Amino acid sequence: MTSNNDAASGANEGSEQSPQVGVVVVSHSKRLADGLALLASQMARNVLIVPADGLDASPEDKDNPDGGGIGTSYDAIEAAVNKVVDAGLACAIFTDLGSATMTVEMVVDMLDDEPVRFIDAPLVEATVAGAVAAQQGQDLDGVEREARRAISAFASESADDGNSAAAPAEDAAGDSTNSDDANGGGYSRRVKVADKAGLHARPAAKLAEMAADSEEGILVNDADADSAMSLMGLGAECGEEVTVSGDRSEKALIDSIADAIAAGLDE
Repeated sequence: MTSNNDAASGANEGSEQSPQVGVVVVSHSKRLADGLALLASQMARNVLIVPADGLDASPEDKDNPDGGGIGTSYDAIEAAVNKVVDAGLACAIFTDLGSATMTVEMVVDMLDDEPVRFIDAPLVEATVAGAVAAQQGQDLDGVEREARRAISAFASESADDGNSAAAPAEDAAGDSTNSDDANGGGYSRRVKVADKAGLHARPAAKLAEMAADSEEGILVNDADADSAMSLMGLGAECGEEVTVSGDRSEKALIDSIADAIAAGLDE
C-alpha cells in the first residue's frame, strides 16, 4: 500500500527531463515582470525565466522599484533573449501590451537565425503555461501550444459560470475508488483532493509534470492532466472528488497521479 509520504515524494520527482526552452517575460513594469517570473518559477523550477522590463535605468534610478520608469527597452529585451540563447536554449517571449510587442518583434527580426519566438497570448496565463511546458521538456512548438491551450482552459471555466467541475459523489466509500472498464480498455480512479487550497498552481504543475510521461493521454475529470492551466481551470477544492482516467495500459501512471492527489502535492 502506498503511503501519503511515498505518493508525495513520487509527485515531486515527476518527469525530470531537461528543459529545451527558456522564457523571457516582457512588461512595461519591472515589478510586474519580476513578479510574474517569480510566480512561473515556482511551477517550473528548472526553467530559465528572464524578466525584461521598464526603461533603461540611470544611476539616479537605483532606488526606483520600476528602474528607469514604465516603458520598454530594446536593449533590455535583446539582453534577456541573448541570455536564454547563450544558455543553449530556444526562447519563448511573452509580452504585456502593444508597444512591448512591437519592440519584441524588432528583436526577433534581428535574431532571425536563432530559435526565438514571440508568442502572442495573454501574459500571465501564457507565461505560466509555457514555463510548465518547458519544465516538462517540450520544444518550442509544444511551449506555444500549451500557452494557447491556457486561454481555452480559462475561457471554458468562465462559460461554466464559475461552477466547480468536480462535484462530490454521494455514494463514495472512503477517499478513493477505482473502475476498470474491461470492454472499453479504460481505467479510472476517483479520489478526494487533499491539498488545502485545492488543485491550485503548484499541485497542478506537479501533476502536469507527472502526466507528461503518458503516451495515451490522461484526464482529470475532463481536463488534460498534462496541462497545468487546464487542471487549475477545474477549480477543484479540498475534499472534492475528481476522476483520473486513461487507457488501462497506463494503469500504473494513473494510480501514481491519483495517489498524489489523494496524498497532497503542495509543500
